[in-house]
Amino acid sequence: YLIGMKQNHPELFERIDWSTEHVLEQTKQRARELNLEVSLLPAGYDVDDAATLRRLCDELLSSKSTPDVAPITRKFLAALTSRKKL
Repeated sequence: YLIGMKQNHPELFERIDWSTEHVLEQTKQRARELNLEVSLLPAGYDVDDAATLRRLCDELLSSKSTPDVAPITRKFLAALTSRKKL
């Protein structure tokens, strides 16, 4: 999961059963207790091996991809691809 905050809220991470299937629900509950706004984005995928890096390249560098999605990552991957580093 990725959590973005404008301020540090270390108490958000207290009383969480880490490495379990309960982490998301417990974190959302803690946020409610702390009166923090929660917005969930669509689930993505990890990019942690060659296959998923290739998938990301294919998605971002395809002509069907929206240019405003991950523009810096897109530029970086395009540069690597043009230099045949990928």
